[in-house]
Amino acid sequence: MKTIVQYPLVLFSVLAVLFFGCEKEENELTIGDDYTLRSQAGVNAFTVTENIRTLTISGTDITDLSGLAFKNIRNLTIENTGITNLQLPALSAVTVSFTIRNNAQLEAIDGLDNFKFHSGALLIEGNPLLTQLQGLMHLKVFKGDLTITDNVSLGENVPCSFDTVGFCVVKYLMNNSVINGLVTLSNNHPNAVNDPSLIGEMGGGNIISYVLGSKTDVEKFAPLSDSAMDLRITGTDITDAVIGTIKSKLKAVKGTLTVENTMITTTETFFNSVNCMGSIILRNNAELVNPQGFKDYRQVNGDLIIENCPKMAYWGFPTGAASFSGIARIEGSLRLNPVPGMGDGGAGFSSLTYVGGDMEITGSKTAGDMWNMDTWYVVGGGIKHIGGSLIYRNHYKVNGLGGFQAVEYIGGDVTIVDNGGPDGLIPTVTASNQVGFCIVKNWVNNGVLKKDNPVIQLRAKAGDALIDINTLPSCN
Repeated sequence: MKTIVQYPLVLFSVLAVLFFGCEKEENELTIGDDYTLRSQAGVNAFTVTENIRTLTISGTDITDLSGLAFKNIRNLTIENTGITNLQLPALSAVTVSFTIRNNAQLEAIDGLDNFKFHSGALLIEGNPLLTQLQGLMHLKVFKGDLTITDNVSLGENVPCSFDTVGFCVVKYLMNNSVINGLVTLSNNHPNAVNDPSLIGEMGGGNIISYVLGSKTDVEKFAPLSDSAMDLRITGTDITDAVIGTIKSKLKAVKGTLTVENTMITTTETFFNSVNCMGSIILRNNAELVNPQGFKDYRQVNGDLIIENCPKMAYWGFPTGAASFSGIARIEGSLRLNPVPGMGDGGAGFSSLTYVGGDMEITGSKTAGDMWNMDTWYVVGGGIKHIGGSLIYRNHYKVNGLGGFQAVEYIGGDVTIVDNGGPDGLIPTVTASNQVGFCIVKNWVNNGVLKKDNPVIQLRAKAGDALIDINTLPSCN
């Protein structure tokens, strides 16, 4: 069934003159066509991709929406269907309202990899088997209100060891300032919280943030519980022995852990004993060398940022038992700046395939032994998903883009500049196993770059003109 609502041109002209300031809002609410799909056959036959004001999908024989091709929609309602996993891989934006309710078989909202923008109301209501909301993790902007109610299996309150578990998705969106609006939780799992600020909190209000600014602060540290929210450790009198005493007082840091301006040399006295459940920031630690405290980590549930730790090693062997080589996913951004040395073909991150935010690997123009990331690619398959921008620059001995052959998704811009020098540069075309800039043209041609009009900056060495992407050949 299709209903097309038409308005006289004269009426629109008058409204434009009298209410020019509200024109965009009025158009958003009134312009477009209305559709209702009541069967799987109707879903399969639906090919409209533009100018959809309202789409209602309702029918118990409807089990699969993955073939729907529209990217943008104003109002979307999915109700009383037989769907078990809500998948709309093409959907990018909902601009007025999104309703998911009374779907008796729905267990997961998961296949929304391109759903980046929501404006207006999002209502998730009355889905008795629903336990997963991880499809919302891809949102970058949410302007409006989120209401989650009467989903009796959803949201049992557990520590947010992973952002993708239950209501931890909502907490992730709030903590990262994605949601700009009211969040309402009610009548969900019997052990779910109704206050969004208590999602993942198990300490009866005793889980708070701390700043330890000196050796004395560490020695006097007496946390209210065995978990902290955010923890910042800083001070030039903080050594390996000093930071090692914290593990007898804390078991977990749930938010952001920052270690900066210390004299520690190893991560093994802290990170292998304290569960870091959110972002990890290591900054301005001049003597930090040993990364083995991370050898058992498999996922980082926020950012991993290592800045100005010039002696940090990125050992890669044995894979999964050295430094960062066991980490498969980083939900936030990965930022390494600078990386004066990452030998063994990038083996220090050989398991990593997914970065949810930006991926920046900046080197040093005076030192470094990372020729490429071929080992990363051969051992673990290489990086596949970069949710934000790719920045790869300033490396002393990088002479190829090996390691990036498997990239399937880049959500932001691409900057690959000023790598290599007397020992070789990144070539334009792949040759002698040196992957060239042509791989970027492949990304353009194959739809890997998801941002509209991304900024692409490519340059072999400082002083050269930027390469015009339109002049690049594709790689064979």
